[in-house]
Formats: sequence, structure tokens, C-alpha cells
Amino acid sequence: MTNSDNSPLRNIKGGCLCGAVTFVVDNAFEKLFLCSCDQCRQITGSAFASNLFVRIDGFDWLDGFDDIANYQVPGRDISKAFCRTCGSGVPWKNSDATKMVVPAGSLNAPLNVAERFRIFASERPDWASDLEQISLHATLP
Repeated sequence: MTNSDNSPLRNIKGGCLCGAVTFVVDNAFEKLFLCSCDQCRQITGSAFASNLFVRIDGFDWLDGFDDIANYQVPGRDISKAFCRTCGSGVPWKNSDATKMVVPAGSLNAPLNVAERFRIFASERPDWASDLEQISLHATLP
């Protein structure tokens, strides 16, 4: 969704797959990290975690806060917050509670992101090293 002038919306909604958990966030993300560290790959089950960072005062829960479970990786500033019903990743507070970490996949509107980074690329698995070369399909081939 965009404004009539095709600019990204100021506030966007997000949530889990089943709809139990919903939130609204300022569409003014400071950073997007695509992290390929071992822990982020395991916690997401993917080649990398795609997390956005936004000020804590730019975020509000709408529904389902009590439906969220959280796992904190021991000794690391890595968490996984998820809906207890469908398991979808949902936002969580960073360790000093100044930012919300928002899984990019929990949003479905164009994003306004100041900076984007691919981090821990040295830990990227071999099977994900040439993703740009894999053919693209609009639907299941």
C-alpha cells in the first residue's frame, strides 16, 4: 500500500500469519539487517534473518500481545518472538529496550528504510551464496 503519490505510508500494519498478533509501526526504519550468522539462520530456518529496527516509541501492539512467546539465545543479543498459534515471527524489544526489532516478513507494505546491511556474510551457507543466479518465478514453477 502506498499514498496516492506512490510514496510509502507513514504508518504500516503488520502481524502473524493467523492474524492473532497485530501491530502498527512508523514506516521510518533506521536499519535493515540481513544476518547470516549461524544463530540467525537456525532461529529463522532460512539463509538469513531479515530484521528492521525502529524507535520503541514508533511501535504499538494492536492485538495478541498475550499470544506471543519469546526465546532468548543464551549469551547473545538474539531473540525470537513468535505467535503461539501459528509460529510466525513477530517484533521484540532489543536488549536495552530502545528499539523494536521487526521481522521484515511480518509487514506487507512498501518500506522506508534508511540503511540496509548484509551482515555475517562469512557464515552464509554455500547453498545461499549465488541466490542472484537462481531463476525467478512469479508463482510455484
